[in-house]
Amino acid sequence: MFLLYFIYLDFNTFLKQNALYLALGVVGLIVLVLSLIFFLYRFNKKKESKKNKNKSRGSKSEYISSFGGEDNLINYKLVGSRIEVTLKDYDKVDKEKLKSAGVDGFILMSNKLTLVLKGDSKEVYNRIFGE
Repeated sequence: MFLLYFIYLDFNTFLKQNALYLALGVVGLIVLVLSLIFFLYRFNKKKESKKNKNKSRGSKSEYISSFGGEDNLINYKLVGSRIEVTLKDYDKVDKEKLKSAGVDGFILMSNKLTLVLKGDSKEVYNRIFGE
């Protein structure tokens, strides 16, 4: 009995002396768990949207026709997240078809057309040029 009373007094004094630290620890743990749940949810949401965006990419024929046909292509190469295409006649490029085929942006220079793709540009490159 005396031992239980002694343990109770020690525990009671411990709680009185460290109540603020214990409360801050519990609040910090709750904030950590909630932020972890939030970031995991957000990461999965971004991952799903990327998968859906890659699925909406156009077919080979859509890309080739937007370049002005296969005979208009001179050279093409994959550079990071971009595809560089050299064409004979840049007036034949249909920018609206490129956008509808899933190109996020394009840069038309004097000697090449650069397609900017978000996501897996290598997959799109292989789909268009089959390499």
